[in-house]
Amino acid sequence: MRILLLLALLAVPRAEDPPRPSAAALWARGARLEAIEAARTELGAAPTTDAWVRLVAWQLTARRHRAALEDAERCGPPCDAQRAEALYRLGEFERALPLFDERDPVAALWKIDALEALGRFAESDAVLERARAGAQAGDPRLHAADGRSAARRGDLAGAERAFRAALALEPFDGESLFGLGRALVAAGRRAEGLAVLAEHRRVLPLLDAVEFARQGLDLAPAHAPNWTALGDAERALPRLDRAEAAYRRAASIAHGDEAVANALRWARLLAEDRGDVDAAVDLLARTSRAAPDARLLVRAGDLLLAAHRPREAAERFAQALALRPDDAQIARRLAAARATEGR
Repeated sequence: MRILLLLALLAVPRAEDPPRPSAAALWARGARLEAIEAARTELGAAPTTDAWVRLVAWQLTARRHRAALEDAERCGPPCDAQRAEALYRLGEFERALPLFDERDPVAALWKIDALEALGRFAESDAVLERARAGAQAGDPRLHAADGRSAARRGDLAGAERAFRAALALEPFDGESLFGLGRALVAAGRRAEGLAVLAEHRRVLPLLDAVEFARQGLDLAPAHAPNWTALGDAERALPRLDRAEAAYRRAASIAHGDEAVANALRWARLLAEDRGDVDAAVDLLARTSRAAPDARLLVRAGDLLLAAHRPREAAERFAQALALRPDDAQIARRLAAARATEGR
């Protein structure tokens, strides 16, 4: 009987396994490491130049520089530009130099950096001279390179101009702050230079935090908390427009607690940095409708009470208390708002 049952089960047609997502689909949804493995599988089935270039590009984006270098070397000349980037990222400057294409503005800047790191300053200055006429002329990194070159020649006034030009484009460029501070001290403007160097010390760990947040995004760009973390890091500098863009991106993909955490941080920026309480309260209300949470309503109430709008604050606290009836702190906030309203 058992044998007959087993045979019957085996005779039932099995549903086919769902097709695996393509590498491109996985990459688009933010599953980058899975996408890279899928791309490698697809490359094995159809080893085209485009497939090689795509795989190496994805490895670089995910900051897998050693793997990118190995794949670029297998790819050959079509991947030379990517091989140069991988070598540069790995600090193998001597090997990278012959591969840099100076017609690419970014590659030209990398070549300048590599030559400077190797102490080949005459060559780096020659590349810099050519780059000045190129598309990267307005790049703050080019101005910073100009400043370094001027400082090496003892042209402190020229170094100051170049570093200030870089900072006009990117006020929180750590390298330019450091270069400007040193140039000012060397020129005898000690107090001014030390103030700039103090700003450099303040900014440096904040820039590291931005870089760390970006590393998380390079691996998981569809993870909302990664965007919130970037927003927090940018706000600390402060680069408010960039911070808001990061919070906005997080809000577009976040759900539940992720959406709540992001909205609380974004609202703080709007209220404290922008001075726009109404925009902050509106954001908290929109998020609360999609993800009901007493914390959002309490934050809105606190902002309204601080703005001397006790009636509206009491409304928010009452809504929060309805969600958490046993919360004594919310009850005290509500009582305080009503008492203030009655004065």
